[in-house]
Formats: sequence, C-alpha cells, structure tokens
Amino acid sequence: MSTHLEMDPKDSNYAMSQRVNKVGAFWDTILTLSKLTIGILSGSAALVAEGVHSAADLLFDLVVIVGMYIAKRAPDEDHPYGHGKFEGITSMILAIILLGLAAGIVVDGISKAQKTDLVAPESMALWVAFGSMLIKEALYHYTMRVGKKINSQIVIGNAWHHRADAVGSLAAFIGIGGALMGWPFLDPIAAITVALFVGKVGLDIANNSLKELTDAASAIDEDVRNRITEQVQNFPQVRSAHFLKARRMGQDILVDVHVEVNHRLSVTEGHQIADKLQVNIFNEVPGVTEVLVHVDTEDDQYKSVMPFYPDRQEIGGWIAPLVEGRREWKSVREVMPHYTPEGIEVVISLQPSQELTLAEARQAGEALRQRLMAAHHQIIAVRLDLFLGESTRT
Repeated sequence: MSTHLEMDPKDSNYAMSQRVNKVGAFWDTILTLSKLTIGILSGSAALVAEGVHSAADLLFDLVVIVGMYIAKRAPDEDHPYGHGKFEGITSMILAIILLGLAAGIVVDGISKAQKTDLVAPESMALWVAFGSMLIKEALYHYTMRVGKKINSQIVIGNAWHHRADAVGSLAAFIGIGGALMGWPFLDPIAAITVALFVGKVGLDIANNSLKELTDAASAIDEDVRNRITEQVQNFPQVRSAHFLKARRMGQDILVDVHVEVNHRLSVTEGHQIADKLQVNIFNEVPGVTEVLVHVDTEDDQYKSVMPFYPDRQEIGGWIAPLVEGRREWKSVREVMPHYTPEGIEVVISLQPSQELTLAEARQAGEALRQRLMAAHHQIIAVRLDLFLGESTRT
C-alpha cells in the first residue's frame, strides 16, 4: 500500500526555495555583467574567467528555478510517479555546461600564460573581484540557512556554488593583485585556478545527478537513511524489517520496506500497522513524501521459492466431508487458515449439536482434528472454536 502526501509545508518550502534562488539569480546577473565588462575593459583574464563562473551560477539558478517548477507539478497520466526526476536531468545538463566552460577557460589561460608580453590588468579589476568575494560569501550563508531549514539538497547545493564562486573570486583577487605588483603571469594562472573550481562544481553536480537518476542509495544522506531504519526497526508489532530501500526524486524521498508481523494477525491489523508506520516515517523523517509498506508474515529475503497453499475455500472443502451428515455437528461457522513456512495452521469455528455435552463436543472435536491432520499433511495444527448456543467456548 502506498500513500502520497501533498502537504502545505511542502508548498511553503517550495516558495522559500524559489525565493532564495531568485535572490541568487539577481546578484549573479549583476556580478556576471560587472565581471565580464570590467574584465574585458581592464584586460584581466582572471576576472573574465570569474565572469564566466558567475554566468554559470546564473545559469544554475535559472535551471533550478525551472527544474523545481517542473518537478513540483503533480503526477499525471504520463508521469504517474511525479516529475521529480526533472531536477536531476536539469542538474546534469548544467554539469555538462560547467565542465565545458571550465575546459575552455583552462585552454585560454594556458595560452595566455605562455605569452611573454603580458600586461597587468587595471586596478578596477582588483576591487570588482574583492566585492564579488564578499557578495558570494553572503549569498552562501543566506542560501545554506534556507536550504537546511527546508531540507532541500538542491538549495544546499546552490549554496556551495556560491561558496565556490567566493573562493574563485579570492583566487582572482590574489592573481590580479600579484599581476599589479609586477607578476602579470599570475592573472592567467588565477583564471586557470578559477576554472578548476568551476570544473569541481560541475563534477559534483554530475555525480549527485547521476546518483539520483539511477536511484542510487547514496543519493540519500546517511543520517536520513539511519532515521528511516530506526523508525521501522523500533515500531511496535514489527518483528523485523528487510528490503528497506530509499531513493531520491528531486526534493522528495521515496521509501519501500517489507516488515514481518505475527502471521496470526488479521488483514486489517496488518493494514493498520502499515498505516501507522507510514505516518511515523512522514512525521519523523523530513523529506519523505511516499512510503510503500509491504506486510510479510515471515522474513522472506533469503527465500528462493515461496510455497503456495490451498486457499480458505479449498480447505473448507476438506473439512466439509468430515462434518456433514454427522450427528455431532450442526454447522461449520468459519474456517480461518494461517500460512507458515512449515505448513498451514487452521482455526475452525464449529457449532456442535445441542444434544452433546461440552465434554462430548470437545471429544468429537479432537477426533475431527486428528482425522483432518491425518488426511492432509500440509495442515500442521488445528484449533477448534466450539459455539454452544449464543456463547463461545474453546
């Protein structure tokens, strides 16, 4: 059984994530234009590289905004599991773009570093790099705070992009400063250093996106996996748990688990255990939006062949010839089988003839139990419930 919850807090988290991404997009637009313009005018390869880095961050902001908008759409006929995978797809596209940009910057930086007529950039480039470092560090703290509050990996990832850009700006600041002090070759070297940061971010995004798109267990934080496991294993009436799996789809975490319960429980009891376990996981593990609980009566994770036993009607057919036409019995009220790896345990509710005493009814029941077990080797235990008048006795 499966439950998919669309809750108001999720909508609130989405609004917060979109707000923080739009703030980041605004400042990345300002920084991209400033760095590219001043970098070109001042002749600073490092600042131009930083401008490309900021442009990549701006692209990431836009990809996140669009990707999260698509991912938030409700399941439809063509996407019954929702659209969460679009976040992973858009992130992978971004990673490829970042890696391409990084490679281009490295090639250009190496080419410029080999020139002998390098000229130091103008001092304006130094102050733009310094201002960029301060702004990106502030964006890192703001975005990280929101990402942790709403437990969004993609927002947290965006925060780290701001931090990477801040470190890149520091590298550009050092390179430009060194060039102004008489070592002009430090400017293209700083550009190459920035490119390495861009490439590292691209590889990280690609790795995380690949994990999500391939449903890798490592796409879920270890702390989250441990909290899910704890909720399942500590749940009352669950004897054991197996096949516990969790996968990420965008911001959502989807959980599948098999739980073993007492085989004598009714179907409705097992269903209620599953419902309560679902609610516990939803309430205690942030980010989980769907839980599929499969109720087992045994731990079947190492089982190669599942035995298939006769159903209730067929077992009733075994019992009928042993009861019908005999003066001891008035009717068979109910037959309830319980299936175990060793065989079938059967509970039979019988109404004895009113002519019998309680002792005689029990004696007749014992004879019936022995005949039934002797005739059908799959039955390993029989319990009789005797109904005398309006009261029930065993």
